[in-house]
Amino acid sequence: MMTAPAAWLVVVVGALVGVLVGLTGTSGAFIIPTLVYVFGLTQLRAQGTSLFIALIPLWIAPLWSYARAGNVNWRLGATLAIGLAMGAFVGGRFAQHLPQTLLRRGFAVVLLIMAARMMLQK
Repeated sequence: MMTAPAAWLVVVVGALVGVLVGLTGTSGAFIIPTLVYVFGLTQLRAQGTSLFIALIPLWIAPLWSYARAGNVNWRLGATLAIGLAMGAFVGGRFAQHLPQTLLRRGFAVVLLIMAARMMLQK
């Protein structure tokens, strides 16, 4: 099992991912791969932790199932959310000044890279 990363590092990574979230208007496509590849969570634990981060009334039901199965990293999720909030604010403001084509193509490239890595990983 991986040792817990420093809180400041989790916040910084959260802020960087938050910028991508703010730029693209999506979260799971960035949060889940970050939890898997940066923090070493399993896919299920990453999905559960992502649900915790995105906690709104709509997500309580699936979060409950992940939590009961032990697939939520509460501390990592809470700390990462702090950085995500800051980064998403910055990314959202920055996105308002970028051409739509650049945003769409940038989003597609990032998703393709992540998808290829996930498909090729054993």
